[in-house]
Amino acid sequence: MTEDCEYTNVPPASDQDERPQFDTAANSLRPAGRDTAMSFTLTADWVAPSLSRNKLRQWLGAHDWSPAHIDDLVLSISEAVSNSVEHGYGIAVDQASPDHPEVIEVHAEIEPEPGGYRRAVLTIVDHGDWKQPGTGPTNRRQGLRIMRACTETMTIDHSSGGTTVVLRSWPIPVPLSRG
Repeated sequence: MTEDCEYTNVPPASDQDERPQFDTAANSLRPAGRDTAMSFTLTADWVAPSLSRNKLRQWLGAHDWSPAHIDDLVLSISEAVSNSVEHGYGIAVDQASPDHPEVIEVHAEIEPEPGGYRRAVLTIVDHGDWKQPGTGPTNRRQGLRIMRACTETMTIDHSSGGTTVVLRSWPIPVPLSRG
């Protein structure tokens, strides 16, 4: 099932590698020495949202993304990764880090847009079981609304093999060259 929506406390220390792995494919949008794609894999635990936020913030900053746009995308990826942990893999918010092999895959790419613009496309994949959100009253379950508000488009595709969330940022101008 695909849902396609378009819209014009300190975490514990982790032994996960916090250095992004950048794609080395050639791309005309790449500012000097910076790759326009990165991918990383996280262990599905409650440290994963923090690690994804840090990696994305660093990568977008290296590409001259504005602080406000970075904040929106960092919040969006944090929500998507948190949903994978809690809803995809069923790890409760008060549960200690489980001893399991489940992972969350993240891919980020900067795509050129017409007229001298660019956008970030974030893809978050888990291989867990989709759990339909509850309908009772709560202060929680705001993640999808947050992701929709912070991005131009959000697509969720869930199947028996897991869930894929694709978040597309609002287009922003390509930065002036540093020459």
